[in-house]
Amino acid sequence: MARSPRPPWSDGLPPELLGVIFEQLNCLADRACFAAVCRPWRTAAAFVDAPQRGLPWLLLPSRDAPSFFSLHSGATRHLTLPEGVRGARLCGAHDGGWVAVAVDPWRGFAAVNLFTGVRVTLPEKLRLEVPYAHGYGPVTVTSHHPMLVRTIVFSAPPTSPDCITAAHVSSASNIAFWQPGMSRHWIASRPEPDVIQDIIYYSGEEKQGFHVLTSREDVLVFAPRAGRDPNALLEMTCASYQLRRRANHLPASFIATRYLVESRGKLLMVVRHCTGNPRVRRRTRMFRVFEMSLLPTGAYWLEIHELSGRALFLRRGCSRAVEVSQFKMLKEDTIYFLDDANVDMCDSMVMNNGSRYNMGIYRDGKKIRAGSRQFPRGFTAGCSPPIWLVP
Repeated sequence: MARSPRPPWSDGLPPELLGVIFEQLNCLADRACFAAVCRPWRTAAAFVDAPQRGLPWLLLPSRDAPSFFSLHSGATRHLTLPEGVRGARLCGAHDGGWVAVAVDPWRGFAAVNLFTGVRVTLPEKLRLEVPYAHGYGPVTVTSHHPMLVRTIVFSAPPTSPDCITAAHVSSASNIAFWQPGMSRHWIASRPEPDVIQDIIYYSGEEKQGFHVLTSREDVLVFAPRAGRDPNALLEMTCASYQLRRRANHLPASFIATRYLVESRGKLLMVVRHCTGNPRVRRRTRMFRVFEMSLLPTGAYWLEIHELSGRALFLRRGCSRAVEVSQFKMLKEDTIYFLDDANVDMCDSMVMNNGSRYNMGIYRDGKKIRAGSRQFPRGFTAGCSPPIWLVP
């Protein structure tokens, strides 16, 4: 007499135990794999609260096998990307799984949600209007220019009608803005900032808008002109914090890379100092963190020597601060950084040459060389440098 087939072992676990197991999985990818095992597991997963979000994934682009690293699980997993993303350069990110992509240096710009596949096409040309003194009176000359995108930042999810997009570009201007439904072109803004280090959208105590950090450590704030006609062409205004200059006592051979991060309602500037000797490989020597302090007479950068319960994730255009109390795998005063100190215009144009990017962790002023849940130490970019992604 033939034996009746045994039920799958996964069917024998009580729902209460499944719920306890599922609660221990904080990574969304782990929870998705759990729910895909069978119907009883999927049913148990439906009754457990969603995990705490805000801890970014490290997205590792590749033409052949894109993947991501999760600090929740300490594992690197394969990631299936929507059409048009695999092989493209990633030049920005926004919470909820959004990335900004460039198919090639000069065109094919878009915002894509990696989980839903929703795509928002971005313009490829920059519209520039320049006043011109003519013999019959002043006129405005309009021209359109190709542009190379370095970094893209969104003020809101790209599908939102209120979303404004800012881009650090190489073109007739170094900064451009666009809003869905307004124009088929990016618009330039005057005055043009000094050499741009980073861009962040920040609703601050005093000003709200795109905060642009320059190599002189000035911060310019670009925002839509108040009272403008909602149906008119986007027009941006520019304001400044009038920051005091700070003294720099480090060796002149050190090269500084600067990042903007919002944390606890404050604006932070993180300065990464690297050796600048062209005969040796560039190495990160130290990080310094400053908080913008506002006074009635102006503003200045106040150095803070401890992160006090925070961890920082650095990459131009998508840096973020995280409270370590919300994630048990994190340790305070830790900085995770991606090597974008060498990513300039020329690197962007030859991003497909297999460039090697170093990544690292600093804690309490020292580089962490081992452990840290197998955080990758390097990445060979076949199409794009790595980027932080918040699911």
